[in-house]
Amino acid sequence: MIIEQYHKGNIFWDVCPEFRALEIFNDFYLKDKTKNKIFSSNVMWAISFCLRKESPMYNLPDKWELAIRDIVKEEKFKWDKYEDLIIAFKASFMSQSERSLLSWEELMAKRDKYLKEQDYYFDQYLVNPETGDNVLSKSGNFITVKGTAEQLDKAFAVTPKMFFDFIKIKQSLEEEEIMKKGKGDKMLSLGDSNQI
Repeated sequence: MIIEQYHKGNIFWDVCPEFRALEIFNDFYLKDKTKNKIFSSNVMWAISFCLRKESPMYNLPDKWELAIRDIVKEEKFKWDKYEDLIIAFKASFMSQSERSLLSWEELMAKRDKYLKEQDYYFDQYLVNPETGDNVLSKSGNFITVKGTAEQLDKAFAVTPKMFFDFIKIKQSLEEEEIMKKGKGDKMLSLGDSNQI
């Protein structure tokens, strides 16, 4: 487990040298000119803390911002520049179940945030903001402005199904972990876990 090996001041590359086997991570390491590769180390720890579910940051909605503040510690740091590292980390060091679970969690968090920010209102007539009077069409009829109520009701009605799908992925991941560890949280041998 990556997160369990973290201690403040640990250099990521010393603790997890296997990452350097992949060119993308090795290039990032080699291009880092800071003393002891501390910058690239902090970025890798931050990515690990945001993506590994055993991390205390994993469930926080603002984990990526917190990782910049508390781990990377670079005021002008922007994650967009390191998207390729995040993608490579997900692809290389997460199982399909873990990636699916993460995708669902990210989607549901964005969706919840978006839905909470929407005004809920029914169809209404267009009003002139300056006079407060209803605006009429060329034919003399009131102009209707479509409300958000129907769309939001539909979106919220879908939420239970999405949550059910999320739970199925989470259960699949838990079963995968049990297969690897066995009962009592003891690590299985490669033969017992059907890996050889």
